[in-house]
Amino acid sequence: MNNTNKGNSFIIGIIFVALIIIVLFFVCAVFVGETNSLLYNIKLDMYSINKSAIVSVNKGTTSRSRIIDYDKKEYLNYFKEMIKKNYNLDDNLSNLNGLVQKVDIVDYEVYRKGKKDRYTNNQVDNTTIHSVIKVSIKPVIFEDLLKDRFVFDIHEDVSMNLVEI
Repeated sequence: MNNTNKGNSFIIGIIFVALIIIVLFFVCAVFVGETNSLLYNIKLDMYSINKSAIVSVNKGTTSRSRIIDYDKKEYLNYFKEMIKKNYNLDDNLSNLNGLVQKVDIVDYEVYRKGKKDRYTNNQVDNTTIHSVIKVSIKPVIFEDLLKDRFVFDIHEDVSMNLVEI
């Protein structure tokens, strides 16, 4: 009878450990899914911000004249302000209490047709606003262990020819 109790305790222990592992895998899968969703939304947001920057910077231009301002500084300032506003960031583009903790603008350029994109090394087909940001996301679980791992580069290009002014 003594051996039976040891066997039962061992089986119960294995079942308990298996349940803990299954729950951990489930939590990690949900967290990775949420992180991917957040990164996709940031990428969509970058696209929308760049499109609205073109309209905002050129708001006095009529669609017939098609004389578009290509001053990178104006687009970059608009981009920074909107990133700051959308993710509740301070002037240094950081918020240690938020889900998006820090944003660094790695590369922001207005490429003319035929220029080479530094990020993809491809030629651009049209005049394009090119932007690359580095985003630090706050890990929901194991924060101390994963904080350096949740830093992502996001690249987005917007063709200036596709925007109606």
